Amino acid sequence: MKYFILSISILSALSVHAQDQLSLSDAIQIGLERNYGIRIEEGNVEVASNNNSWGEAGRLPTVNLNVQSQNSIRNQQSDNQFFGGTLFPGFELNNQQTFGLTPAVTVTWNIFQGNRAIISKRRLEQLQAESEQNAEVVVSNTIQSIILGYYIAVLEQRRLDEFQKQLNLSRDKYDYIQTKYDLGGAVTSDMLLEENNYLTDSVSVLNQQLALNNAFRNLNLLLVQDDINTEYVLTDSLMIEDFTYDYADLSNAAFNQNVDLKSIYISQTILQANTSLQQASRLPTLSLNGGYNWNRNVSDLTNARYDGPNPDFQTPPEPLVSKTGTYFANFTLSFTLFDGNRINRAIRNAIVQEDIGNIRIDQLKKTIQRDLATAYDQYLVRKQLLAINQRRREAAEINLQNSEEKFRNGSINSFDFRDVQNNYLSAAILELQAIYNLIDSKVTLMRLTGGLVREYNP
Repeated sequence: MKYFILSISILSALSVHAQDQLSLSDAIQIGLERNYGIRIEEGNVEVASNNNSWGEAGRLPTVNLNVQSQNSIRNQQSDNQFFGGTLFPGFELNNQQTFGLTPAVTVTWNIFQGNRAIISKRRLEQLQAESEQNAEVVVSNTIQSIILGYYIAVLEQRRLDEFQKQLNLSRDKYDYIQTKYDLGGAVTSDMLLEENNYLTDSVSVLNQQLALNNAFRNLNLLLVQDDINTEYVLTDSLMIEDFTYDYADLSNAAFNQNVDLKSIYISQTILQANTSLQQASRLPTLSLNGGYNWNRNVSDLTNARYDGPNPDFQTPPEPLVSKTGTYFANFTLSFTLFDGNRINRAIRNAIVQEDIGNIRIDQLKKTIQRDLATAYDQYLVRKQLLAINQRRREAAEINLQNSEEKFRNGSINSFDFRDVQNNYLSAAILELQAIYNLIDSKVTLMRLTGGLVREYNP
């Protein structure tokens, strides 16, 4: 009996955690809000949206304001200087101060560059659309992972319930044999057999509890929970609606709504825009460079020191000020005559990349067609397997109920009843697995046809 107390104590220790109620829809909402990949893609979408502007495409002019200050102090000496109409040596004029300030506004504008600005703007729009579509792919994958992670936890919980029912039945059998043994109606071998069955079922329960804990940890990882050991009361049951799919409808949805195919279509438009961008390099460019310069120059000789032979030299009574304003507008027409065939090579390479993109589209279509056919066949087979396993479990449950009464009245022995007991457990586990497998197939079909995003993240 000490073994029973030990096993129950271990099970209790493994099961003591705070539990919150969690539905599938709540799990998906939490996962979509916290998922690292989705948050990264949201940042990428924001960057692409910021870049999607005419200024980034090069359509708008560039305006610069410059302010230049020029300051100098000049000392002048000459051994032979013409001054006042006479040549005289020893001329020296020191501390000549000059101050200049030149603000300028310049405008640079590529008026025409072979429609590169328009093509670049279109390409930026496509890059933003590609980022948004990539985010949709991540959302679809995240939803699929959360749904399967949620139902794996439900599956492990249901398995634990079945193992616990097996353990409870074994305990009742052991107590029954123990009572008969005490009254002399059972032998030691019968009691030891039931004790062994009870211990075996205790081990199964403990291992299944570990499997459930790991399933919760994996679910918490998908939900980005702070406490990875958080356990839940899962409110959605392991059930699936019996729905009949039409393969033609699935195929049509797959080729029109599949998130991976939509993403690669956008990538192909970017490659096409890149080809047009390279071809635009053959066209001439017309640019404008204009602006206004204003200059104020001050020459201050009021404090200049003169040392020379001219007795009549006088420094100016006040600084000399000059102002100059200049307007300018210059046009430049440029045409590349020859650049070592760089432009032609770039165009050819862009066309090759575009052809590669078309090949990848065809490859992805074939892959989707294969995956859809496989998933559809698998869904149909798993529906049949579920029906078979449901009937097997129902029959095993009826047999278990009848055998329990036969065991108590002595019609069958412990070995026969144990076989019936194990058959029911196996049938129940297989039924649970069949339900999960059918859910997995349905989710796969929804992923291939774009249904996950439409249903869970409209």
